[in-house]
Amino acid sequence: MTAAPEDAGRASREAASAAKSRLAGVLAGDGRVNGVGVVRWRSAYAVRVSVVTEEDRPDLPAEVDGVPVRVEAVGEITAGPVRDGPS
Repeated sequence: MTAAPEDAGRASREAASAAKSRLAGVLAGDGRVNGVGVVRWRSAYAVRVSVVTEEDRPDLPAEVDGVPVRVEAVGEITAGPVRDGPS
């Protein structure tokens, strides 16, 4: 099934999930990357790569398999203290 012209270039959730898996494999172990996820963007889906700083980000493609790649600098992520129960 082909996309209608108004849907051309709009990634589905399934396409974004597949692109996320592919990109996450490439970025695995890169300390500049905090995570890779799927987000809503414009009226479709995109892959979001969370990086520590914008200045020290990996070289990333604008899209993977037709799915846009968005980059967001979120800072360093660390684990917080462990709690014993609900607060």
